[in-house]
Amino acid sequence: MATRIKRSAETQKRFEQGRAAARQRVIERGIIAFRADPEMMNLLLEVAEHKRIPYGVLARSWVIENLRTEAKMLHHQT
Repeated sequence: MATRIKRSAETQKRFEQGRAAARQRVIERGIIAFRADPEMMNLLLEVAEHKRIPYGVLARSWVIENLRTEAKMLHHQT
């Protein structure tokens, strides 16, 4: 679990502003990058070839599908 760092109010404010700015840059770029081990890549390519779609399209559709599912669960918790 992450350790909480004690910050002054001003430092906390600057931290939050930097975090918000970084989040906005990520949103604007719309690019997600992650590493996958060779076994995972092989499986992704195999499934994509079987479905006859580009592997990026397949991965993106899985991410979208799971995000929607998670968002529904998150919104039902409140």
